Amino acid sequence: MGTSTSSGGSPGGAPLIPPWVPPVPPAPRPDASPDGPPPNPEPASPERPRLQPKPGLAPTRRFLGARLRLGHYAKNGSRDDLRSGLKAYTSKGLGGSRRAAARMAGTSRTVGRLHGVLEALSRGEALPPEIGIDAASLAGRNAKEIGDAIAEAIRPPDGTLDAEASRDAIAQALSDLVEQVPDVDLILLTPEQIELVIERYVAYDLCRRIELDIGLHIQDKAPDAAAAVSRIEDMKEYVRECVAAQFRSARDSGRRLTRSAAASIANVVIEETFRVFEDYVS
Repeated sequence: MGTSTSSGGSPGGAPLIPPWVPPVPPAPRPDASPDGPPPNPEPASPERPRLQPKPGLAPTRRFLGARLRLGHYAKNGSRDDLRSGLKAYTSKGLGGSRRAAARMAGTSRTVGRLHGVLEALSRGEALPPEIGIDAASLAGRNAKEIGDAIAEAIRPPDGTLDAEASRDAIAQALSDLVEQVPDVDLILLTPEQIELVIERYVAYDLCRRIELDIGLHIQDKAPDAAAAVSRIEDMKEYVRECVAAQFRSARDSGRRLTRSAAASIANVVIEETFRVFEDYVS
């Protein structure tokens, strides 16, 4: 269900938050209806308002520190070097956890659409015409075809690497669910299954963002092709662990993954995951 692409990362002098990235999804009001339309913007908490940070420009050689540390990781496979590399990637390469999360606001908004589509399909509700699919059009297809159709409808191609990565991440998240529950019906998911898809989507999209920025360096510095594949897979596993931990934290704090809250919760999870990277102490 898709491919992965790496690059050398964006150059210095480019905006840390490109102009086409949408604003950070607003947090729902505490008294908002769980399944109603998105409420007016308010801070996620009084202690840490989640406002769109000022754009700013990326410094020159923005990923130098990350590449240096991840080069060591590529050679020896040390998780300490991996964490140090992700710390440098977040703090200097992306301008800190808040800017990093703002850069991925499109991921958070895609979470809102993905949750809405999966929930509507599971309830037999009609989807907006612009989505381009419905339960009837998916009937009789196998799981891979359904997963690809959902991914294509939610994140259609627009010529950007972000769209390609996001579409692949949705398809991979649905594939993971099918692997865990082989007889699952992707148009009749339970709330728990939808949450798992959302969690995996965020993790895979974040992994692909990292790969696009600095994955090529890990591949280049690994001692051989097998080691390169192993290092990339280990990095993905670490990112998935961090994302899963932040979703557990959100659930433990009482945040419900509903239609109106899915995008803002995803933004909190992404920012807190980057904060874990940024706060690592060797």
